Amino acid sequence: MKINTRSITLAATLTALCAVTGFIPFVFFLPVMVAATTLSIGMVAFVGLAFGCVSLAYSYLMPSSIVSFAFIDAPYIAIIPRILAGVGAFAVYKLIERIGKPSSRVGRVASCSVAAAVGSLLNTALVVGMLVLILPSLSFGEYTTMTYVPVMLINGAIEFACMAVLTPPVSLTLDKVVLRGKKRGNIKKDKSVTESDDVAQGATEKVDGAIYGADNK
Repeated sequence: MKINTRSITLAATLTALCAVTGFIPFVFFLPVMVAATTLSIGMVAFVGLAFGCVSLAYSYLMPSSIVSFAFIDAPYIAIIPRILAGVGAFAVYKLIERIGKPSSRVGRVASCSVAAAVGSLLNTALVVGMLVLILPSLSFGEYTTMTYVPVMLINGAIEFACMAVLTPPVSLTLDKVVLRGKKRGNIKKDKSVTESDDVAQGATEKVDGAIYGADNK
């Protein structure tokens, strides 16, 4: 995938959107999954990094659960899984495109949905796994890391479903309007230029014919 101004703009928009979706339960990971199904791997990793940093900032500003305190104690837990989950979703999406080569809208929706679901699953698995391995004795109120695992898994399952449903329409719309809009615009422009050239050529031929006729007379 070529990196152009439009893809950079989309990456910047998704990065900024991370700060907004961070407030919305179960859909906070949407910008990373949209990036994974529309942008290059480098930009996907960047958006994942940005999301991890936003999660870490929210943990300091508004700690709300044992996960927030875990991120404060071990900041890399907030960042590394998000980058890997985004890259993993990107890899799955590209693999489906290479093997299945979906050309219809239904096929593209399915490939986006599967990739986003896998990315969400990776995010949950990596965050929960790192918490259990690195901070098993961390406590917050009546919860410890181990007793909070079922809550994280339930939240992860809901996020899994949300990503599978919401990512395809958002990704396909942005791909059509933002990323491919320039190409279509160029096609229309080239067509207009060609038509103008044809008209000019026809007018020139008419003038030449008139001059030739006058000379013969």
